[in-house]
Amino acid sequence: MPPFTLRRYVWLATAFGFTAAQADTPAPDAPAPDTSTWKCEQCPFFNGSTAEVQAGVLYANGANDSYGRYTGIDHNGVYADLGANGQWGGADGAYIKYDLEDLGLPSRDGTIDAGQQGLYNVRLGYDGQPSHSFDTTVTPFTGGGGQLSLPANWVSAGSTAGMTQLKSSLHPLDIETNRRTVSLLGKFFAGPAWTVYGEFRHQEKDGTGLTSGSFLTDAVQLPQPINYVTNSFETGVAWAGRIASARLAYTGSWFTDNNDSLTWSNPYLPVVPGSTDGRLALPPDNNLQQLSASGEVRLPIWVATTLTYNASMGEMRQNATFLPSSTLPNSPTLAQDSLDGDVHVSHYALGLATRPLSKLYLRGNATYDGRDDHTQALAIAYIVTDTLPAGTAVTPRYGEDRTRLDGSADYHLFSWAHVGVGGQLLDTHYAPGQVLTYTHADRGWVDATLNPLASLSLTFKGGNGRRDASSFNVAALPVSENPLIRAFDYAPRDRTFFSLSGAWQLTSTLSWSLEGSYANDAYRLSQLGLQDGHDRDASTTLTWAPREQLSIYWNGGYQRMTALQRGVNEALAPAWEVTDSQHYWNTGAGGRWTLNPRWDLNLDYVRSISSVGTGVTAFGVPQGFPENRTQLDSLWLKATYLWTRSLRIRFQYGHEKYDSNDWALDEVGPATVPNLLSLGEQPFRHDVNAFSLTALYRIGSPRAE
Repeated sequence: MPPFTLRRYVWLATAFGFTAAQADTPAPDAPAPDTSTWKCEQCPFFNGSTAEVQAGVLYANGANDSYGRYTGIDHNGVYADLGANGQWGGADGAYIKYDLEDLGLPSRDGTIDAGQQGLYNVRLGYDGQPSHSFDTTVTPFTGGGGQLSLPANWVSAGSTAGMTQLKSSLHPLDIETNRRTVSLLGKFFAGPAWTVYGEFRHQEKDGTGLTSGSFLTDAVQLPQPINYVTNSFETGVAWAGRIASARLAYTGSWFTDNNDSLTWSNPYLPVVPGSTDGRLALPPDNNLQQLSASGEVRLPIWVATTLTYNASMGEMRQNATFLPSSTLPNSPTLAQDSLDGDVHVSHYALGLATRPLSKLYLRGNATYDGRDDHTQALAIAYIVTDTLPAGTAVTPRYGEDRTRLDGSADYHLFSWAHVGVGGQLLDTHYAPGQVLTYTHADRGWVDATLNPLASLSLTFKGGNGRRDASSFNVAALPVSENPLIRAFDYAPRDRTFFSLSGAWQLTSTLSWSLEGSYANDAYRLSQLGLQDGHDRDASTTLTWAPREQLSIYWNGGYQRMTALQRGVNEALAPAWEVTDSQHYWNTGAGGRWTLNPRWDLNLDYVRSISSVGTGVTAFGVPQGFPENRTQLDSLWLKATYLWTRSLRIRFQYGHEKYDSNDWALDEVGPATVPNLLSLGEQPFRHDVNAFSLTALYRIGSPRAE
């Protein structure tokens, strides 16, 4: 073991696992806010009704999947800009509230709340989440429901160059999914201290994803059908008293994949007779059942002390029927019909936050997570890429016990300075049959916050950590995995990290903030794989508000990440090294200007640039790869005109240009690589102008009590 380091000194100071509760330095007195225009959103005494209806149009020119990935604005044309929000409250405490956004887009979402104050509450929610990946993809495959076929006149060949019907068979197919979630939550307030609740969520996800398969050295990219349904339910009871609270809950989740496998026709000449189809298993149906309890107790000791607790026990099951071992005729039958997967999970956590002295804040946490794998280990004969028998594999084990202790202490030396120390221990023990027996990680840090001036605040944090692991069980590795490589998430590692941030109110109208961080990782015992990693990050923001009606900002940032990896082509061959270097720059500016009581303007501009370089040294000779780059320029202007007290007109214009290059995708089509029939996806690019004109009309107002 190395000499005492910072983390060990920290642990001497926090031997009982306490952690600091950060306390803000009191800010100078500020003028009382003007509450004359405040609106009561959740006040139990609200009586009356208010509503705002939003109706307009949005036009996008140049839109594609790259631009509308998470909104659904993925083609040129007009979209409806619709929304509404409002509430109604009766004198008897009955109420209805609703908030509906982006109703004209696939990313629409909304909630409707109804109930009676102090008696019950019902909430209905909807959330749409599109994910549009590629509209540049093409494929010769047709079909659905997990079965992909090639045209009847398809000509198989040993390479894509010999597939004479490939070009004429291609047709466009977007890689995109849509997820829709509907939820229903109900609460019944059985008394001043008791609440009974239940929530049901139904989620559907459908569309087409991107996957791949192979026949030994011949590969093919495939459009994967996605048709998932997840139903979840939670119910429980909560109690809240003057010095304590508690909650007991049951949670169940059921996942269904309406396709159990994906089968596709082999576009290549079969490596062995009869190898005309390939098959992949898709995510299997599974479920989770769990009971949990949580709460807190405020103890009458010292200045202030709170004890929190959380415990849960659950079971995960998966018993989908196994697919045949191969698509080859007369393939051997598996001895088992299904996995009968059964994993028990448990979680226990205890936390203590206390203030034994007026200037000393302590907090500690102890957490245990267990995963007990009750699944029977199965020995299964496997066939490589559906083509050649290759031996027997044993299903992996997933049992582990993880214990974490973390704590720190924070002491206010003066009114303008406080210091703290903290640390964390993490021990993980793995069940038999896995590549490791245990890992042990510890981390320690010191931090300080200084306020030498009422207008200046500085915060520093720095520390280091170490992770150790048991000897490696080579026999537990998956088939053909290199025994010299240690996965990055459990390989022995040393880490050093620092961060510094500051905020300065230079004048009454000008403020400046600055943040920076530094981290180094070294994987000291890894002969191959990841060797080390470095991360540098800095950002700053400048804000100027010369008067209440005008504010302007500027920000900028830079991040650099590097990593070194090492590998070999074959036993006894010289090692090769790969250096990855990633750079990220960003800057932005904008502001808000209220010209007069009727006109309000907002302007925001962002530029973000990234570059990724990869350098390879093999046999002592450097070999560079082309640099991958991205650049985003985004400009948004919003003008709002108050036509009447009830009607606002909002105009928005946005220009967004995104350009990227990726040497692995650029100009790579279905027939570019001889042994890869690809879908031809291209890097994300778009150049879009978007306009919207929307009317927002407010109706009603609360009545005085």
